[in-house]
Amino acid sequence: MTHSAWTRARQPVNAADYASSDWEALKLCTQLGDFILPCCEAPAVLKTSIRGVPFFAHLTDECATAPETKWHKAGKTAVLAALRGLGIEGWDEAPGQTAAGDKWKADVLFSHNGRTIAIELQRSYQHLRDFTRRQERYKASGVECYWLVRLEIFRTLVKTTGPLLLKRDYGNKWPEDGIGTGSLPELPVAMLDTDRDGHVDFGGMQSATVPAWLDGILNGSYQYRQGSWNLN
Repeated sequence: MTHSAWTRARQPVNAADYASSDWEALKLCTQLGDFILPCCEAPAVLKTSIRGVPFFAHLTDECATAPETKWHKAGKTAVLAALRGLGIEGWDEAPGQTAAGDKWKADVLFSHNGRTIAIELQRSYQHLRDFTRRQERYKASGVECYWLVRLEIFRTLVKTTGPLLLKRDYGNKWPEDGIGTGSLPELPVAMLDTDRDGHVDFGGMQSATVPAWLDGILNGSYQYRQGSWNLN
């Protein structure tokens, strides 16, 4: 079950963008192969959950693709589909390098109003120094970078960033308003749930769709406040 797929023409689409009536009509006229699953490139079947939520599914057996790859591909497709809905062209696995020749490859890269932005999706464990190193590499290239990770990875990361933030920015004195999730201002990290309508979770239990999260990045409402990255 996923909410994003590719069309036969290799255009990313999000099931959530369709009104219920349009989705039901699409189900009636779609032929096998018109939509392709991002995880394994198998033909997608259009379905509707008992709650009325549209989604794409495998024709027969569950996907045999490794969980790491499945989450990563579904996440990239969701971001690319959201960008397309916002009228922005995005590129996946886009290469680049710093002026010093340090190479990188962004999961998703796009430009808008003079800004170049990378979206990195990280499902497996990664040490804070690697998050920092990759973030600094993008900064040296004039690229903004925002991270999407699984809930488990976010929890593991803030176990390190929380104490670091408290020591570095507050001198180990707990502020009256707390430190939120304990995230760092230089490392914008949010959680992506590819199974729950592709929602992004961040800050104080806030949640948004991928398009709303991306729009917040573009309009400046996704900002760092008191230890958390939030949409306000």
